Amino acid sequence: MKRINKLLILVLVLAGLAGCRKPEAPEYYGFQDLHIGRGEGQQATLGTTLKFYNPNPFSLQLKRAEMDVLLNGRPAGHSVLDSTVLIPKKDTFYVPVTMQLNLQGVLSNALQIFLEKQVTVTLDGRVHLKRGAIPFSRPFHYEGKEDLNALLQGAY
Repeated sequence: MKRINKLLILVLVLAGLAGCRKPEAPEYYGFQDLHIGRGEGQQATLGTTLKFYNPNPFSLQLKRAEMDVLLNGRPAGHSVLDSTVLIPKKDTFYVPVTMQLNLQGVLSNALQIFLEKQVTVTLDGRVHLKRGAIPFSRPFHYEGKEDLNALLQGAY
């Protein structure tokens, strides 16, 4: 009987440790509904919805996110999301993003962007997440080439 109790305790401890593993970073799947609004001076408002996939077998809450956006290696803007987004387990989720776009940074590379018909988009930032009652934060980085036509579709 004592041997069965020890085995049961060992199984429960191992199961508890397996449940405490670090969450995997969400996978970036792209953006949709890009729109550029009016601004003042050297600023314009850019809005889009980013699409991600949560590979974890548990749900999370996105509490806050900050990111810097670079186009062809030059600063283009900064975004802060300060509202809660529920992230379902093993499913896609969407994060609305609004930022002030630095038109001077974008226009300084406009010729290169239009000649190549592609732009290298770099996103660097940090997300603050919550799993149950446990808050934690993770850095993130994305860099990829985006087709200029795809970026401008739906922009107004």
